Amino acid sequence: MSTTNEYKIAIVGPLDTVSGFKALGVDSFQAQTATEALEQLKAIKQKTLDPDSTTKYAVVCIIENLVTLVDQAEYAKVVSGPLPAVVLLPGPDGSSGFAIERLRRLAEKAVGSSII
Repeated sequence: MSTTNEYKIAIVGPLDTVSGFKALGVDSFQAQTATEALEQLKAIKQKTLDPDSTTKYAVVCIIENLVTLVDQAEYAKVVSGPLPAVVLLPGPDGSSGFAIERLRRLAEKAVGSSII
């Protein structure tokens, strides 16, 4: 039985925030602006879905304040599908509340009632 895992974890955000994650084996992708973050997400998704790619990602963490500034329709297209899962992380200044509000809307849509 093989113990190797073909899927990796990535993080997208400003260099000063994401560089420390390299020590944990996480691939870091620099993005200073929302547009750069969206482009990085698209590239990561493309690598993951490409059957010939040797690098695939199961989870992509992105700094929350970058997501609040992107076109949400475009963001929804990029994060649709099972892989990679996109997780929002608070930046150095803390959470803006965007991630919890997004979770609240998803839960309400799934359950039909506000539970968070």
